[in-house]
Amino acid sequence: MNSQAAALSDNNNFNETGKSIIRTMLYYDIFSYPLTSDEIHFNLGTNHITHDELKEELVSLCNSGYIYKMKNYFLLKDDESLIEKRITGNKLAEKKLHTAFRMSRLISKFPFVRGILLSGSLSKGYMEKDADIDYLIITYPNRVWLPRLLLMLFKKTILLNSRKNFCINYFIDYENLEIKEKNIFTATELATLIPTFGSEWYDRLYEENIWIKDYFPNFPKRSTEKVHNKKIGIVKSLLEKILKSKIGDWLDNLSMTLYQKAINKKYHDYNKNDYTLAFRVNKKEAKHHPKFFQKKILDELNKKILEFELNHRISLS
Repeated sequence: MNSQAAALSDNNNFNETGKSIIRTMLYYDIFSYPLTSDEIHFNLGTNHITHDELKEELVSLCNSGYIYKMKNYFLLKDDESLIEKRITGNKLAEKKLHTAFRMSRLISKFPFVRGILLSGSLSKGYMEKDADIDYLIITYPNRVWLPRLLLMLFKKTILLNSRKNFCINYFIDYENLEIKEKNIFTATELATLIPTFGSEWYDRLYEENIWIKDYFPNFPKRSTEKVHNKKIGIVKSLLEKILKSKIGDWLDNLSMTLYQKAINKKYHDYNKNDYTLAFRVNKKEAKHHPKFFQKKILDELNKKILEFELNHRISLS
């Protein structure tokens, strides 16, 4: 513990459950997103609390002035406009979800695509007008780059390079489903993924990343009731048969090589750690996150925790 944290004195009324609630709310406060009591429970780092106990703790935190309750939401700021913003974003997300499922059916027709999941803000049930719809694509083994190439060509030509409904920046094959980075950001992204195609591969992805329960033991697994599970069609099957050959190997390798050269040229000033965090370029994984969103969120979370500790003279560790 550093000297600043060591100097903080714990309030006897501020127990471990209270600390877990505050840490949860601080994470979502990065996005100015109020939470309901159920959402707080889902995101708590402990499963040793009932809903009734949680509600009692929330009342205690409100009475102590650490948090605020407005309507059915809990906030760290006394700002009702955040609730109106959330409700507007929730309604837009409902509309965008229909678009995302429709687009997923289209993506599923491309060769070697086995599973499709929605990530980003839409998977949290919230969208802003200029936000993208983000997809995580699960592919056949050693065929990450060829479907990525075909989908990018489709996006740039047919969709006129539109990102709003077609942001595909993460591909993994189904032999490589365990996510390497294990932290609260990646755990949140995995827990909130919405499967739209290939429920079998969502189930396997979930099993391979069961470590997220260390962060969110209460978060329920997503329903697969609405997931599209249509078997491989004749055209897709024929294309895959052709592209499982040496020609397909060559095209997949070529796509990976071209991408590698492009990002090396564009992001040549990145240091090794930043490069590794932003990109994954191998036969099993294609990751394109040059804006360091993960790093920014984790840094902002640490900043908010420290500010809260200093403002309230309380340690959240």
